[in-house]
Amino acid sequence: MRFVIVFAGLLMILAAAGMPSTPATAAEQNKTKETVSPAPETEKRGDYYEYTGVGRRDPFTSLIQKKTSDREKGATALESYESADMKLIAVLWEKNKYFAVISLPDGKSYTVFEGVKVGTSAGVIKKITKDKMVIAERVKDARGRISPKERVLKLRTEEE
Repeated sequence: MRFVIVFAGLLMILAAAGMPSTPATAAEQNKTKETVSPAPETEKRGDYYEYTGVGRRDPFTSLIQKKTSDREKGATALESYESADMKLIAVLWEKNKYFAVISLPDGKSYTVFEGVKVGTSAGVIKKITKDKMVIAERVKDARGRISPKERVLKLRTEEE
């Protein structure tokens, strides 16, 4: 029995807390509606953080990027392929001047001499001897620095 009385008392207290103490007239309710205006949506409330990406890389772009060259690719057929893909087929000479016959991956052969541009890395044939050809090129390393590099294509002998 005691439990029922305590429970009924709690219900009365809860009911009294939810009801207003004085009833408001209709005029008073209209005044409160007119004085309260909603906050404009452009105004920001509270603490907020605004990200400015000026001077930073875009976090959504890929870190792996395609290799691009600064000049037009394929200006000549010899400049369309990497110098590592070329094969030295033969070396020809006339008095004290050497010529080289090289083969490209597409199966075509070309006769070249010193000073001809070859390869996609701005390579130039530096020297041709009776058994090799030296190509001087500028290669970009992993850090993005451009450094000179010499590639040697050797003439294949019958023994190999």
